[in-house]
Amino acid sequence: MLDSQELGEEQILAALMGITEMMGDLTDLDELLETIVRIAPRLVSVNRCAIFLRNPRAPEFRVAHAFSPSPAATETMLRLSIPQAEMERLAHKLIRQRVPVLLREARESFLPATILETLKIRSMLLVPLEYQEQVMGFMTLDEPGKDHVFTSREVNVVQAIASHAAVALVHTRLVDAYRIERRRSEALSGALCDGVIALDPHLRIASMNAGAESLLGWRSEDLEGKSSAEALGVEATDLATRVLAGSSRTTGIARFRARDGSPVACMVTAAPVLGGIGGGPVEILYALTRVDPDAVVTTRRPARTEAG
Repeated sequence: MLDSQELGEEQILAALMGITEMMGDLTDLDELLETIVRIAPRLVSVNRCAIFLRNPRAPEFRVAHAFSPSPAATETMLRLSIPQAEMERLAHKLIRQRVPVLLREARESFLPATILETLKIRSMLLVPLEYQEQVMGFMTLDEPGKDHVFTSREVNVVQAIASHAAVALVHTRLVDAYRIERRRSEALSGALCDGVIALDPHLRIASMNAGAESLLGWRSEDLEGKSSAEALGVEATDLATRVLAGSSRTTGIARFRARDGSPVACMVTAAPVLGGIGGGPVEILYALTRVDPDAVVTTRRPARTEAG
């Protein structure tokens, strides 16, 4: 095996840059982490690597990705899970203190004895997967039966790799959470109204959901950034103006101009999405429910406003 001392700074930098590029090119997190557990050992002169992810519900640490020259050893590693109660001191260092840990056979071990014996661990480097003070798990590197002395240079390299892995984990979790939240919002809006339009504080169209697109015949991307009054008619701005003036929720009937120019009468509930400067609205949401245009003339009432 190539000794890490023989790896030049340029080779290590190239490997780290390669991992960075993969983060942009690979949309699949599993593929990225599988690549990391294969590359990392070669940079620190060992041949085995595992990524343990934290399961806060258990709580435990379970191997999500692993690499070893022996397929059988890899399978054994992938079946590993360690209850946090069995590694409290190690978890304290990795999760609470967020510092790398060097295990040596001759010293007091932080891992259960059965794991040390099964995997023939003589020395091991463990590095937390940390991003903005959030620790998702840790990364281990070792070589079975070998007492490898990890240098500060090697620890720094692994910490850089672990940082990349942590960023990828957080990014993927955020994307997944956003995707689920968006589907939840779509399901909820579909159950309660015919469509949803979001306006920005300047009364420009920020987005339209699928229901609003179907209702009005527009595609969201056709109208994004355009004035709601110009695109959908003056009545499209009345309720939003009241929300900007301080109403927590306003309900009324408005006619919107469809793509083909025809008017679409809707019962509209307008509500602010707060979070701007001074706690003001960053968006105004319109929940649209289509109504009979002939009934609008006889049933038209002043808008109901709930002051906030």
